[in-house]
Amino acid sequence: MHIYLVCFDITDDRIRDQVGKALLEYGDRVQKSVFEIVLRRPEELQDIRDRLRPLLEDGDDLRFYRLCAECRQDSTDIRGERLAQFPAVMLV
Repeated sequence: MHIYLVCFDITDDRIRDQVGKALLEYGDRVQKSVFEIVLRRPEELQDIRDRLRPLLEDGDDLRFYRLCAECRQDSTDIRGERLAQFPAVMLV
């Protein structure tokens, strides 16, 4: 399992909505232009890039930051509360 923080800066509302809807297929929106997505296979990242690249216009930006489990576990909000809640057992 690979977890990515995806953020974008897209000027066109229609394109921004399309990108957001596509990313919702892989994870959750955590802010307006920020998503946490979970990929089961490493090839999925390239699939997403190939799917979204044609939609973007000059000046648009779409970034993928990989989050390791330890880094994600140490992530907190403004109150200091953990963002990620991990189950004691994960079935695969």
